Amino acid sequence: MSEILNYEKGLDLADNDKELYTELLKLYSTEAKFDVKELNDLIMKSEEEAASYVHRAKGACRQIGAELASEKGQQIEDILRKKAEGNLAPLINEFVKLLDDTMKAVNRELEKAGN
Repeated sequence: MSEILNYEKGLDLADNDKELYTELLKLYSTEAKFDVKELNDLIMKSEEEAASYVHRAKGACRQIGAELASEKGQQIEDILRKKAEGNLAPLINEFVKLLDDTMKAVNRELEKAGN
């Protein structure tokens, strides 16, 4: 089952090193900035650049076990790279909501870890 933040999967990706995973969560909380306006501007300029922008956000999510955001980002990236068809607007809205939920979950985990 996909989750907003799959702690066990994220920990597994960090070789079960809790300190490393906490550091990855801290990095995500400070570095994982996603601006929907910037994405929309990139789409108008170059779908390839927009796909790269989404790819970075998706990758950051995948690295910490944020499965739902990662999956939604992949759907958007596939459409932008012409590997799939679909309506970007609702997917982007869902992605932004999932990123917001992910950030909240990351902050909760960091609070539990005393950070």
